[in-house]
Amino acid sequence: MLRVIGLLAVALWPVAYAHADSVSPWEPSQDLEQFYTQYCSAPNLEKHYFPTLDPPQLAKLTKLTSEVLWVDLSEVLLGREGASTQVVARLRALGRPIAPAFTSMLQQAAKEPMRTKYVYAYNTHVDQRRNVGEAFVNLGKSDAQFGAAMVTVLECRIIRNVKNMDPFVARRVDQVKAIKLRKVSTSSAKSSSDGGYSEPDCSCGGGNFCYGPRGGHYCITSGGKRAYVPH
Repeated sequence: MLRVIGLLAVALWPVAYAHADSVSPWEPSQDLEQFYTQYCSAPNLEKHYFPTLDPPQLAKLTKLTSEVLWVDLSEVLLGREGASTQVVARLRALGRPIAPAFTSMLQQAAKEPMRTKYVYAYNTHVDQRRNVGEAFVNLGKSDAQFGAAMVTVLECRIIRNVKNMDPFVARRVDQVKAIKLRKVSTSSAKSSSDGGYSEPDCSCGGGNFCYGPRGGHYCITSGGKRAYVPH
């Protein structure tokens, strides 16, 4: 997700961070708390930065920003580098508070069966993640000042999510928790050509997992690659 923010920032430079005095909160010298206080204090960030949009337009933009926020966090929950990872590290280094719900979510994501559910949700929405990122970047490129405000709002919501747990993210986490994955047992599985065991359908979209020769389990993504579930 940092790539999405980076691409938009490059495309809109030098006004990409006009609302943040041309300073990104991700710069090592930037004080996250100061940035948050100065630019992220409005209760409704989208309405604050886009006062001329009518309610339907504002709702669409808010939903898009929320989806991009979830894309970033999905990567963080799977142990991949994302903007939220940097926020957590910076706030911890400064001794600043992190939302208990956010900390609990990170802890749950490292354990089964929640980790399996996050892997499943991540792999089954690969196209949606790509489309959301592209839509965000393309909309930002349409107008430099509009794009600058979009970047600022997204940055604020990423930081706010770590500090207070964003309601949209909380709902998405609840949706992932409610996923019912079909269990695969080695007794009913077939032997595969590589020495492991596998179900006839090992697609991530089907919610099934195959067993490798070393006991690990994985699913096949829409691109035909194996996505192993870490233990």
